[in-house]
Amino acid sequence: MPQDYQKAIMQRMEQPGWVTTRGILRDPTGQADPDDYLALEEIMRELACQGQIVLWRLIVLEDGVELLTAARPGLELDKDLEERGAWAKAERYEP
Repeated sequence: MPQDYQKAIMQRMEQPGWVTTRGILRDPTGQADPDDYLALEEIMRELACQGQIVLWRLIVLEDGVELLTAARPGLELDKDLEERGAWAKAERYEP
């Protein structure tokens, strides 16, 4: 399963350039097993330490939910979301 997570993350770096934990787990409501989230977040931190992705905290404006988010290096997710008037804001996260 960890290799599947890594592959899914890297595929999303191509298009749209970022993905949240919920996006990888296909869990829009956040009800998946907490252990799956922990495993996925660890993989995301490893990829960030290797310089393959950059981590962000995505904060959903409606309810304040925070999601760990992977983005391709160079993508300024905070500015991208702001320019598009998105439903969330992003803050850089350092593992």
